[in-house]
Amino acid sequence: MEKTKSPLKSIREKCLDCMGGQPKEVRVCESIDCALYPYKFGKNPNRKGIGGKFTHLGKDNSENVK
Repeated sequence: MEKTKSPLKSIREKCLDCMGGQPKEVRVCESIDCALYPYKFGKNPNRKGIGGKFTHLGKDNSENVK
């Protein structure tokens, strides 16, 4: 059974395909009209700032999070 790819991995793969398999070209892509442009680095920009910091009793424990 073949494992399915996440949507972000599929988007990243499409961007690489569009740029001839060159990761550097994906980084410098300027096709802002492309619907996949915000996701080109394999990250969801809508999740920016979600997670990563935990607070307990008002204390920021982000230095303990890897």
